[in-house]
Amino acid sequence: MKVGTINFHRSQNYGALMVTYSLLTYLRKRGINAQAIDYFPEHHTSMYPLRNAAYDKFIDKYLQPFSSAEEEYDLIIYGADTIWEYYRGFGYDSTYWGADSLKAKRRITYSASGTLKNFSEESDELFRKHLDNFDAISVREDVLAEYLKNFTDKPIIHTCDPAFLLTEDDYLEVMSERLISGEYAVLYNRQLGTKLFEAAETVRQKTGLRTVVLKGDGCLYSSDGELLRTDIGPSEFLSLIKYSSYVLAASFHAVAFSVIFQKQFHTIMKTGAERVESLLRRLGLESRRIQHSREISFEENICYAKLHSLNEYVENSEKYLDRAIND
Repeated sequence: MKVGTINFHRSQNYGALMVTYSLLTYLRKRGINAQAIDYFPEHHTSMYPLRNAAYDKFIDKYLQPFSSAEEEYDLIIYGADTIWEYYRGFGYDSTYWGADSLKAKRRITYSASGTLKNFSEESDELFRKHLDNFDAISVREDVLAEYLKNFTDKPIIHTCDPAFLLTEDDYLEVMSERLISGEYAVLYNRQLGTKLFEAAETVRQKTGLRTVVLKGDGCLYSSDGELLRTDIGPSEFLSLIKYSSYVLAASFHAVAFSVIFQKQFHTIMKTGAERVESLLRRLGLESRRIQHSREISFEENICYAKLHSLNEYVENSEKYLDRAIND
């Protein structure tokens, strides 16, 4: 069986690249010939005018080779991640709704996502016209699963992000060496803007730990704003979370990998908050979402030994994939 995946395999975003890696690795471990389809149009490339070579190093080493959009596939998997989004200056990309010229015998989604508050009459029409292009449909958020029931009679399955399909040991194979000696806290930001270092200083005071700040452009800073490194790619991103003692995450995948590596964490999310809320609800960790770094508290730490809901979540997602691929 020849399987293609279509998501954001060339983006400068830790989560997007780990989604591609995780899904491809999961499929290949099961003997499936899977490759990422090299679909990366201009409205994607324009989002990353200045690329950090650390991202491309990971892509070249762990995601290549890509397959062509001209090839024929037994199955194409759309997702995971926020494939159903509005692109400024372009609009919605109907390719991610399966309204494309790709040659496939069957199409399914896996943990596809989109930001509900950004949906419009245009996106609703795409759902109404094209959801039935898919032979099986799964989405990453529970609220999105409910929303899509308005547009199709097909079952909409709530599945986990591909990051959870692999184990901690799997990620050790692509993780960089430890970057920081001793105990430390890490703040990963894509949303905090000018209040970033204010939040970092609060983390340092609350935890009593050396605190470092990672931005999405691949730059690592001290809590007082000193630039430490400019070469943080996905392998280093994993390492920073793995060896930390505490994580403050303003990103869905920083939360996901905090859970995978069993870290104490909190999350501050504004844009796309429903993604994190859905995950935290599923795991019974709603208290980890806070509105401000002042709310950080260690009165009640996460007991991962009691987090049985994660195993059930992953098992159900694997069952969906197995059925959807083999039906």
